[in-house]
Amino acid sequence: MPRLPKTNPRAVALKILIRWEKGKPLLDEILSQVLTKSVLPDERDRALVGELVNGVIRYLYYIDFVISRFSDHSLEKMDPEVRNILRLGTYQLLYTRIPERVALAESLKILSHRKRGQWIKNLVNAILHKIAENKNNLPEPPDFNPVYYLSVKYSFPEWLVKRWLDRFGFKETKALLIASNERPPLVIRVNILKVSRDNFLVYLQKDEVPQAKACPYSPAGIILEGFRGKVTELKAYHFGWISVQDSASQLVTYLLNPKPGEKILDACAGVGGKTTHIAELMKNKGFIWAFDLYPWRLEKLKENFQRLGLKEPKVFQGDVIDELQKMKAPSFDRILIDAPCTGTGVIRKHPDIKWARTQENFLKIPEKQLRLLEGLAPFLRSKGIMVYATCSLEPEENEEVITKFLEKHPEFEIENPLIVLEKSCGNKIKELIEKNKYLKTYPHKHNLDGFFAVRLRKR
Repeated sequence: MPRLPKTNPRAVALKILIRWEKGKPLLDEILSQVLTKSVLPDERDRALVGELVNGVIRYLYYIDFVISRFSDHSLEKMDPEVRNILRLGTYQLLYTRIPERVALAESLKILSHRKRGQWIKNLVNAILHKIAENKNNLPEPPDFNPVYYLSVKYSFPEWLVKRWLDRFGFKETKALLIASNERPPLVIRVNILKVSRDNFLVYLQKDEVPQAKACPYSPAGIILEGFRGKVTELKAYHFGWISVQDSASQLVTYLLNPKPGEKILDACAGVGGKTTHIAELMKNKGFIWAFDLYPWRLEKLKENFQRLGLKEPKVFQGDVIDELQKMKAPSFDRILIDAPCTGTGVIRKHPDIKWARTQENFLKIPEKQLRLLEGLAPFLRSKGIMVYATCSLEPEENEEVITKFLEKHPEFEIENPLIVLEKSCGNKIKELIEKNKYLKTYPHKHNLDGFFAVRLRKR
């Protein structure tokens, strides 16, 4: 059977969906690998691939529900190619402005290129036509079972819906599901060493993004409302004036509150979003040690430091606890643990998360998180500050991990986040503080990524 055409964005999207469905690997990695190898001539085609793939995965359960109501054939028994062509066609019909005739014609074009039988083409054509004819009167999942209804209607696994229903109730869970399916606002962080937020905002509104507005929580954040281009193509990006970072993530660094001249450990640095922010808040004066397990992330971290005009930190690849013990590292003034987690707070950015996670994750991941806290505690100096953060909404990864840690380590205490955040971020930050202990943000309440952070002081 002939290969899918490399220059057809829908064919590329189909290839990615088939590959993702097999084993639920990280979607971002597949997208990156496939788009790197493809020869799509237009940047708009590459953007369409991302839109189609993320969209199908975001609304997967409901798309399958709709298809099943207009098909006499079981979706599960269809071969992966036909099943995913139907999903792609349905997504375009229900969730995009792509004309119906284009969505239908392009779906059949792929089948023709693949030399599929006429009966297959007729089947796909008939199902998609029925959906198009009824898209203003689509079937609804039965609502007698709230778990099933919410799961299908908003495309989330039943176990996760039940978990949130038990914690939040029906009304708030519904709001959280809706918000987690929405595309997040595009937020940038201004490099305060090069330009002030207010001056840069005036420049943006005048010349490039008229609807840009200041983030209500982070003093360095700007929301690029109405912006449809690529941030990396803005002049300010190349000048090192800005970084892409959600406001909730920015607040974690303000909670750490690093000072010039200090020794800072970023234990899970990734590509350096928070690490570069640490350097900016330290006025580029001090010592930062950055660790990560993956070399490609650390290479990207170095690139970000160079682009922003910041002094490069000491960079180490490997398990942070093992490596620090081997090298007999010094005591640090502050430690940031941006811990690996399930990521339930950032599903709106990464819709594949909801299908990749299982209930077992809430047993295994907290063990790793607690290991990080306990393993790094000895490397913090007396009266030093350690900030623990996740992009998870789940108590097992947040409050419960901290409770277990404090039970074993009475030399640590929680500091009220407002001590540092109110001074740097203003009075509105009180909306995000819970019990005078935790920084907690939610997509449905604050239009921010879901984050948890706590500031611990060593007595």
